[in-house]
Amino acid sequence: MKIVWLTGLLLMLMAPMLYTTAGAKEVRYYAKEEVAKGWDFFNAGKLDEAKGRFEQATVIDSSYAQAYYGLAQVYAAQEKFGPAANLLRKTIELAESPMPEAYVNLGFVLILQGNDQEGLRMYDKALAIDPMNKEAHINLAQYYCNQLDGKRAWEHIRFSQKVGADIPGEQLDDMRTICPEK
Repeated sequence: MKIVWLTGLLLMLMAPMLYTTAGAKEVRYYAKEEVAKGWDFFNAGKLDEAKGRFEQATVIDSSYAQAYYGLAQVYAAQEKFGPAANLLRKTIELAESPMPEAYVNLGFVLILQGNDQEGLRMYDKALAIDPMNKEAHINLAQYYCNQLDGKRAWEHIRFSQKVGADIPGEQLDDMRTICPEK
């Protein structure tokens, strides 16, 4: 009798854990669905609809980094850089594995806000995770070109091309004019 009672008690105590594990997977599944729909809207240029889907995903699963990342992209596209930066920080905090793209985008947004030093640190963090990150190298090339530091700019351009980045000819021509290769 005592064994049956203990087994029943054990099952009763474990049921919430079993439900939580299964429930968490189901919640994440629905959040992923919303994020996928959000990206469809985003790629179609429907930013309000995308924002709604990404926000819904954060409501469904408040710990899902990809939902905050998508929402940050919407705000950045709307040139609302303060909220975009906050959401990218949240993305980095919640990410289950490092997301170099979040660091690259945060670096870009911070530099647009005039916070160059912190932006450069974010690019460094992205490159520490993925030294071959094309976007980080392209953004650093653009940054150094804007600072008229042709040597550093072209180091990043050459490296990004070496790892397969496709930089439009028009952008390269502009960079050659603004910050000639030395």
